[in-house]
Amino acid sequence: MKIKRLFIFLVLCCCFTILFFNARSGSLPQKSYSVLPLDELRYFSNVFAIIKNNYVENIDDKVMIDNAISGMASNLDPHSSYLNMDDYKEIQSVTNGKFGGLGIEVSFIDGLINVISVIEGSPADLAGIIQGDQIIKIDHVLTQRMTLHEAVKMMRGEPGSSVVLSILRQKPDTILVFNIVREVVKIDSVRSKMINGDVLYMRIMHFQEKTMLEMIEHFKQMNNQKEIRALILDLRDNPGGLLSSAIEVAGVFLDSEALIVSTRGRTVESNIDYFSCNECCYSSFTNIRSSLRNIPMLVLVNSGSASASEIVAGAIQDYDRAKIFGDITFGKGSVQAVLPLDNFTGLKLTISRYFTPLGKSIQAEGIHPDYIIIDDSSSALSFKRREVDLKGHLSNINDNLLPEIDMRESQINQFHVRKDFNFGDDNDFQLKQAIHIFFDLLSDNEDSRKKD
Repeated sequence: MKIKRLFIFLVLCCCFTILFFNARSGSLPQKSYSVLPLDELRYFSNVFAIIKNNYVENIDDKVMIDNAISGMASNLDPHSSYLNMDDYKEIQSVTNGKFGGLGIEVSFIDGLINVISVIEGSPADLAGIIQGDQIIKIDHVLTQRMTLHEAVKMMRGEPGSSVVLSILRQKPDTILVFNIVREVVKIDSVRSKMINGDVLYMRIMHFQEKTMLEMIEHFKQMNNQKEIRALILDLRDNPGGLLSSAIEVAGVFLDSEALIVSTRGRTVESNIDYFSCNECCYSSFTNIRSSLRNIPMLVLVNSGSASASEIVAGAIQDYDRAKIFGDITFGKGSVQAVLPLDNFTGLKLTISRYFTPLGKSIQAEGIHPDYIIIDDSSSALSFKRREVDLKGHLSNINDNLLPEIDMRESQINQFHVRKDFNFGDDNDFQLKQAIHIFFDLLSDNEDSRKKD
């Protein structure tokens, strides 16, 4: 199966953690660069000349060079790529949480544009687009022969303008037409509400600069209304975001200066250990921090939980701070750096892998929940693709641990859910099942303490 995946929220939302280096400032990782042997240079030059002189149409030299660089980078792994002028502009503006468009994440699978996820409250969400939809026409133009970038470009536009999407929705096969008005989409980072009277349900949809502070404020406001008995941290369909934000969020629930995540690569600069903040960082909300470190909690994940989400879930699991519920996560355990080639173009290059505090690689393996609750609803089937399904993905260097992980997975409880749900709503059966198991565990622990 041919799979091309591009994590785009119509304009390249920062779904996965990306590092930026400035070549002019000298912060670009320095090392002795390999020199291309003369024979290889001659070979490349010969191919260039053959195409230039014999192809049926004239080709611009710069276009040929750009295509060569693009092929060189994109064949390394699914997340490395050459950034032309348009791509480079987009990726430099992805961390502010705002972008123009429809609010969908799309993927190119078997020649079709697939909707991978929809931002809650976005124009696409309000219009009725759901994950698993296949976009077959944009403004009445067939997408079959479009590249993913061409399709994305057609769906973008000025806020207030409209675009017509023709959608193929499976089970049953139905073609639907949506007229959607483009907007500047603001990604909400945190949403929360009380459920069952005294349980705080907190959903983090994307890791942004102020996510930890938003989370603290939500907890503070809810706790002022009624004392919170337990916390549910929902990371489902959270595609990632800022590494610094993930470290801050995980650190709130763990001890000060605890190892959260490590990165390891070929260069010294890519080998970094990231720790939670010391107590001074939490001086303005010491009491809330104490509550968050000790309150009973569970974490919900699924196959759409990627990168920064996996870092948070992995750290919480490794320190046994909380049980993880849901489905195996995406398995995006690599770090990309944007390396400028000049002022207008660059390379997005994979430079290292993530490791959890216990040294487990997330790459192509994901975080395995303590209690697996699988959603088998038809609308979620298309989102079951993970990093391991992507052509050319990096392998997991802890392959020797995989039999042990497989054995563990076969021993843990599995619960299957077959109904559609909206995250956090009354019909969220995945959440309901997790709560049921969670409070059974709490009750068992309380009974054990009483006996002791």
